[in-house]
Amino acid sequence: MSNLHGFPVDLPRNPEDISFGALVVARAWKYNGLPHWVVPGFYLGSDEHGHWLHQPAGSLVARPGAAHLAQTSALCLIPFEGSWVATLYADPADDFDVYIDLSHGTGWRPLQQGGWEVNSVDLDLDVIRSRSRGTFLDDEDEFEEHGLSMGYPEELKAEIRAASRALLDAVRRDELPFNHSHRQHWLDKANQLHNA
Repeated sequence: MSNLHGFPVDLPRNPEDISFGALVVARAWKYNGLPHWVVPGFYLGSDEHGHWLHQPAGSLVARPGAAHLAQTSALCLIPFEGSWVATLYADPADDFDVYIDLSHGTGWRPLQQGGWEVNSVDLDLDVIRSRSRGTFLDDEDEFEEHGLSMGYPEELKAEIRAASRALLDAVRRDELPFNHSHRQHWLDKANQLHNA
């Protein structure tokens, strides 16, 4: 494994021999190599869309200089391919329903004492479905600013813009895997895990 800008690169896109209930730490970085959000969760399984994690209410959500305990449970979807990571919220009282981070360089590696870490580079743009504000693309200004200050390659910027448009359309259309009926299967698996 080599490092580019301080974050791990060339990690495999999928974990090997990961088991139901395994600890998975989702670790995001910024393109300049600085650490970003870290959220622990538990492995639920995979389907045609990717790997599903459960991040229970009460989980520590942290980045340098900020931390809080998650108020509600969420599912995290790490796709087999594509430039994004999605968080799908479980509580209908939560304003956020879908929150997709446009990202780059997703890869998995085992933790030293068991479990896994999935790393990705957060590239600012977010596709959000909010119960109060509808579906929208967020942080376009930050994407432009960081594209200049952190030196995003033009090819990467074009890839992320195209992915954001496709995801925005998919979420607006309530397509799989972002709809509630598909999500419910994985919420049921999370209940099995935590009630075993």
